[in-house]
Amino acid sequence: MVQIVEFETDDPSVTGEMTITIDVADADGGTQINAVHDGLPEGVPLDQNELGWSISLGKLATLAETGELP
Repeated sequence: MVQIVEFETDDPSVTGEMTITIDVADADGGTQINAVHDGLPEGVPLDQNELGWSISLGKLATLAETGELP
């Protein structure tokens, strides 16, 4: 899956399009998700982007396992 994201902001350091390519594959006992971000704006720190995705994937895992969002 390919998603194109554009932040709505007046801050020029986080403007522009970012392309996220997501691959999903079977893994031992679960599913492997790989998300590659191309064009991450310079104003978005890598560690904050990784933290946001980690939180989102954690919520997705909970939803898949329990049928409920945390």
